[in-house]
Amino acid sequence: MTNFLSLPDQLAQILDSLQALSPEVFLSLSFLIMILIDLFLHQDLKNKQQLVSNTQQANHVLLGISVITLLIVLNQIVEQFYTTNDSFLFGKTLILDSKAILFKFLIILSAIFVLFHVIVTKKDFIGEFYPILISMVVGLCLMTMSVNLLMIYLSIEMVSIASYMLTAIDKNRKGIEGSLKYVLFGATSSAIMLYGMSLLYGMTGTLDIASPDFSRGISQIDEVASTVAIVLTISGFLFKISATPFHIWTPDIYESAPTPIVAFFSVAPKIAGFLVAIRFYSAIPNNLQTITAVLSIASITFGNFSALWQNNAKRLLAYSTIAHAGFMLIGLVTMSQLGLTSLVFYLVTVLFTNLAAFLLIDFYESKHQSVNIENLKGLGRVNPFYGIMMLIVMISLAGLPPMAGFFAKLNIFSALWETYQSTNKPILLWLFIFGLMNTAIALFFYLKIPFFMFFKESTENQTFELNPKQYFLAIILILPILILFFKADWLMEIVSFL
Repeated sequence: MTNFLSLPDQLAQILDSLQALSPEVFLSLSFLIMILIDLFLHQDLKNKQQLVSNTQQANHVLLGISVITLLIVLNQIVEQFYTTNDSFLFGKTLILDSKAILFKFLIILSAIFVLFHVIVTKKDFIGEFYPILISMVVGLCLMTMSVNLLMIYLSIEMVSIASYMLTAIDKNRKGIEGSLKYVLFGATSSAIMLYGMSLLYGMTGTLDIASPDFSRGISQIDEVASTVAIVLTISGFLFKISATPFHIWTPDIYESAPTPIVAFFSVAPKIAGFLVAIRFYSAIPNNLQTITAVLSIASITFGNFSALWQNNAKRLLAYSTIAHAGFMLIGLVTMSQLGLTSLVFYLVTVLFTNLAAFLLIDFYESKHQSVNIENLKGLGRVNPFYGIMMLIVMISLAGLPPMAGFFAKLNIFSALWETYQSTNKPILLWLFIFGLMNTAIALFFYLKIPFFMFFKESTENQTFELNPKQYFLAIILILPILILFFKADWLMEIVSFL
């Protein structure tokens, strides 16, 4: 017989849950305040000059509120890391544990850097950009804590809807077209995921993936049927992390959306998506090593070979993120302590490397309205410091020393080899071989940009200077890429609790 809580106990549970969700509550309140401010400063005004003035004023206010809000929330999350014990919230639909806190910290950090990116490049987004970004951050934070199929679906949809709007925020034809493609692919993956979740609910009788009944219910069903339901469900996770075969939207969106937004898309949804996947994989009894290994090989191979033919830097980085998603899937293939720790290390490395890469590309795009690699000829000689920063980022993406990307790939391959030695599964050996081969292939397109910058002669007499703020932000993002190579053990110790 089910024991129902009394009304006072239910209220106490809700209040405790709200207190644990103080960062998300604060973000939500800030979202509402920003909406009201934007509406107030955009009232119907007959004076067009006054309307323009109010719009600029509103944008500055909303940007300031967004930065302050995220800094306060970052501090709250750090406090939670030291003071909060693992606890279920709102009837076991959410969990606040050390994993959720760490991943939320990374999401908030990436959002802060994106806003600084907006500041130093002087992007003039409409006022709605800031509350939409905050709403997306709320959805991502909820994703990291979700342990209920319904909550997972709702949080993913919250993130997706915000993503669709951000893609078309500039209201130009290219952005709107990209957003429409994003909506179509997102709706398809969402429908497939929801169907898979409904099958799992029918099999287990529960939506709570942390419940023993969930794992027990799946184990009592025919393995083929349960595996089909599980594969359908993980399609939503694959869409968020841009893994094959749900990667098709990525190149068009990365090319058409504003660069700061693309930088955020390349990092934050992957962070949240992989934690959802880790929780889901930990809850199911089925062995998905072979399926996940095939998905990993497909993502790595497709991403790298497609990137070889790209002349647009943003499309090149789009295919790069697909390949990196494949490498990170190796952590899920192993599902070992070393594998999961290596996955988190990889995510942190990608956070700084991708944000730095898109920032540097946006510096050039803002001045020349182009991101074609051909146009970068000789730029390393015109501005050597800019060229060196780009070289560092590309070397890290390629996985070469002395950059953090080297240890990111070394750790993930070490975990894979360890798992292969204990299981002797041929698919793991093939994954290892394909991973190494693709790492070598990736050198051709990652080093293509520095090669053009330093060894190709420019056909035009171009000048390219950055202001001190731009240099400072780029250095702040690049320093961790260097530090994590020489002090990789620092981060590995922090994430060892996984």
